[in-house]
Amino acid sequence: MATRGTALLGLGLVGVVLGTAGCIGTDHPEPRPLESSTTSAAALPEGRDEFLEALRRTQGASHRYTAGGDLPDGERVQASGAFDSKARLFEAKIKTSGGKYPSHTHRIVVGKHDYMRNVGDKYWVHLDLSRVKKDSLVYFDMSDPTGLTEFGSLIGSMRRTAPGKYQGHFNPESGPRPFLPLGAPGVVSLGIRIADFTATTDAKGWVTSITVELEPSKGPKLSMTTTFSGHGTKLPIKAPPKAQVREADGMYYAK
Repeated sequence: MATRGTALLGLGLVGVVLGTAGCIGTDHPEPRPLESSTTSAAALPEGRDEFLEALRRTQGASHRYTAGGDLPDGERVQASGAFDSKARLFEAKIKTSGGKYPSHTHRIVVGKHDYMRNVGDKYWVHLDLSRVKKDSLVYFDMSDPTGLTEFGSLIGSMRRTAPGKYQGHFNPESGPRPFLPLGAPGVVSLGIRIADFTATTDAKGWVTSITVELEPSKGPKLSMTTTFSGHGTKLPIKAPPKAQVREADGMYYAK
């Protein structure tokens, strides 16, 4: 069973961490500013603080989400999931298509216990995240699995365009760990010439949608949209039945 677990975990990672296969370009230009170069930060339109607060509130509360959009090399991704930071619960189904290695994975994380399988398979592979090194490809960041915190830290200039509506720019150069698309991270974004976003919040101050558009130095523009719902509601996420769980190979815990 260890061999099957190793193979399954490796296949499951294709849909979750595309790594270098999802890289875009090789250079690191800065994103363009929203205003002219002569406009000071103090003169930017209002809305930044309230949007960042909405991001923090949404990331810190339970919610459901759907995500979809373009990947490099003509691929597409679709995902649905849910996250509760306080209860330490996460679930996601991520499907990639249009490329050489299509995948459809299902992941459940309960505290330090990570379960993954290809959709349709009988068995899940269990990984004890407390034993996984942070620089491992199979490491899972339970503090920010959908990438909202990372996204908020990279926002540059932005403005409120109408009540509950925002637009701006961000720098997607986040290092080796992907955070895009939001909710289905699988792309390490390098060489982006332009990185724009639009977002909406509801009357209660929850983030309800974020659309990002990336324009690489080479290749077509990529558009990705994530919607959020069910803010603050209890999530019925549970670990799979023990009879359907197999342990990951010990190689994933190697020091």
